[in-house]
Amino acid sequence: MLHLASAAAQRLVRFTLVLLAGLVLLAPDAGAQRRRDSGNNSGSIHRGGSMPLGGMNTKQAKASGGYHNDGSLLCGDCHVMHASQQHDYAGNWHPQTYTPTENLLKSQDPVDLCLSCHDNMYGVPDVLGNDVNSLSERSAGFFDLVDVSNPRGHDLGRNLLPAPWEYCGRCHWGATQPKVTCIDCHNPHGNHNPRNLQWASYPEGTPPLGILTRPGATGLDKFERDNTAYGTLDSDVLREPTNMCLDCHHVFTGEWNNDPDGNGIHSLHPSYDSERGDPNSISQGVANGTTSGVHWSGGTGSGFDTARVPVVVRGAADFASATFVDPTTNGVFCLSCHKAHGSASAFGLIWQVQGDLTPRGCDQCHDRVGS
Repeated sequence: MLHLASAAAQRLVRFTLVLLAGLVLLAPDAGAQRRRDSGNNSGSIHRGGSMPLGGMNTKQAKASGGYHNDGSLLCGDCHVMHASQQHDYAGNWHPQTYTPTENLLKSQDPVDLCLSCHDNMYGVPDVLGNDVNSLSERSAGFFDLVDVSNPRGHDLGRNLLPAPWEYCGRCHWGATQPKVTCIDCHNPHGNHNPRNLQWASYPEGTPPLGILTRPGATGLDKFERDNTAYGTLDSDVLREPTNMCLDCHHVFTGEWNNDPDGNGIHSLHPSYDSERGDPNSISQGVANGTTSGVHWSGGTGSGFDTARVPVVVRGAADFASATFVDPTTNGVFCLSCHKAHGSASAFGLIWQVQGDLTPRGCDQCHDRVGS
């Protein structure tokens, strides 16, 4: 039996099996479109890295994941043992019967189980609609109702099977309404990554992801936007957190997609991608007059009528380094403009949209109006 010596090799094999299964279902023209969408990225979306299997999931390599890890992982929160319950732990009669579900979950669908705690429950991160905990601004934003088309963020959905080939089918091959479920991106049993984040296509191979929390922030304050920063070491030692977005949004990142002719002028807006060879910085466009490092560093004038947008900082593995304003290391990535869950603005934008896509936010880097 072939021994897989690296996470990259295992990802390649898994992706190949998924691709072969998908091609059987595709018409020739759909297969051609899929190949065009994938560009020249061979193998798995997550093809980089050479860390031995198991080496990326050690506690020593990852930041604290908080709840759903170790002692806080309580089986009875989510599962029942026999799909029935006649009394509580004190011996008091409490007739209740659960309908048997897959994996003995307490809800028919995982998204409903997650929301039984993560919606409108004080003291638990509230990810749906208004925040019962009244945080100033949740770093990941918020979702709309389940199975509702949401123009302001990701759509939550039920009956989404977690098989690898099923992820692709939500967007490709005639799908009209892609949806996500909580356990696509978060490991319900914990993985010691911040927010228990994971690759949807290969959860067990997820590298450490650079979400960094302000020292001293505890409890729900860890989820405040002002207490959250982003760093990367451009390797599987510490990837930018939006590296996990590549599973679905692969055509918006990577050197081949953003600068296909290799002339240094982006055809698509750059989004920091250390795995597929497209790290960027705000100072990158200064020579061509498309960005202004001085304006970004100054932090006043056009675009700064809203809070400074998040960036990923190259070389940052701690909060202080990840909040240092420097156009040569500050890079634009998905979360610079979009909330991971969604927001009150169209497209889940970080800033409030007023009528159309005004310079708010954009001009922090580009300064089209002038300081």
